Amino acid sequence: MSGTLFDEGFMSKLENMSLHFKNAVNSVYTGGRRSKSHGSTVEFSDFREYTPGDDYRRIDWNAYARFEKFFIKLYLDEKQLHTRILLDTSKSMDFGEPNKGFLAKRLAAAFAYMAIGSLDRASIYSVSEHMEHVCSGIEGRNAFYKSLERLAAVPFKGESRLFECVKDIRNIYRGDGAAIIISDLLTDSDYKAMIDYLLYYKQQIILVHILSPDELNPQYSGRVRLLDSEGNDYRDLDITPRTLDLYKRTLRSFMDDIASFCAKRGVYLLQISSDESLESILLGKGHSLGIIS
Repeated sequence: MSGTLFDEGFMSKLENMSLHFKNAVNSVYTGGRRSKSHGSTVEFSDFREYTPGDDYRRIDWNAYARFEKFFIKLYLDEKQLHTRILLDTSKSMDFGEPNKGFLAKRLAAAFAYMAIGSLDRASIYSVSEHMEHVCSGIEGRNAFYKSLERLAAVPFKGESRLFECVKDIRNIYRGDGAAIIISDLLTDSDYKAMIDYLLYYKQQIILVHILSPDELNPQYSGRVRLLDSEGNDYRDLDITPRTLDLYKRTLRSFMDDIASFCAKRGVYLLQISSDESLESILLGKGHSLGIIS
């Protein structure tokens, strides 16, 4: 799988899109989100250590005299959301025409871009048998453009262990941000336990469930051998109209169960096909859910 994640035309459209979440956040970093932790927007909230590029006028000189380090003051309307994007990079994602994995990477990049556009931080994690940081704590356009090359180069391999990997995320705090999960959910790992784990930490969650046209509406017939892309198993089947009907009913039950679970947990759900355009997903389904404008 290869190809450029974005062209300049779509980047210009992303400039006009933004993510919306229903709850306020608790965070100690500056950003563009309103916090529920304190009172008015002009009230002092917290300190953090100065980093190059910060407004030097916000340096607290009393703190410097005491600690011999530069600290800046934070105020309530500058609390920052940390958007963690969990990209399923197991082998089953590298399937379909159009390819599920390519669209998933484009979505991950788009969500990250919208997050930093709100002056928030974004991190992208590759999740398969192990979890790896693709891009950590992206802030600003320059950091985003550098992260695109690393994201495009991430391979799809191994099995999907979503819940086990998510438990390895470090520095996750209650109410500090959002988790966006992009996966086909073709896994033996307990995705429901993963979501409940993230909800325990009061993360706002968007689940993007992506399947290919071949998975949603297979066109096979006759004698076929189906191979497990994440293992060594295979199954020889005689595909008949009855077989296809049973498959479609099982798939519908699976997708309905995902939708029911997400509705009960207050999780935003996007169920998409890899042949949908990025624009229709974001400005169509995403806008209808109220998470993108």
